[in-house]
Amino acid sequence: MNEKLAALHRLIDCWRRRNVEEFVDCLTDDIVYHYHMGSPPLQGKAKMRKFLANYGSAYDQRKWEIHSWAENGSVLLVEGYEELYDNKYARIIEQPFMQAIEFRDGKIAKLRDYYEPSKLRPPAAQASA
Repeated sequence: MNEKLAALHRLIDCWRRRNVEEFVDCLTDDIVYHYHMGSPPLQGKAKMRKFLANYGSAYDQRKWEIHSWAENGSVLLVEGYEELYDNKYARIIEQPFMQAIEFRDGKIAKLRDYYEPSKLRPPAAQASA
């Protein structure tokens, strides 16, 4: 397994164990995270900690799998599948995703998620979409 993919798997393992501090340690101090295209990115570890606290209370991420990847210089592109349990609406959300991950000095410096955002909408909003 190459270094970038191994670093991503370490990040995933930290989240599975809900070890936020180890998760954040996988990131550069100036991490930039685009969790939703069209929204301003999160910047810095403090914002990431807050995001993880909110995300962890809203969803139980039951699966986070990487199926395919490609690398170009400092960038790792991954394709995968995740399964979330939506705590508020008591439902399972299944979705494929893509991520673009930029590394610096062995840590994740930029992370961009690409997924179908309509799957995260409340059930009533999905029906009307």
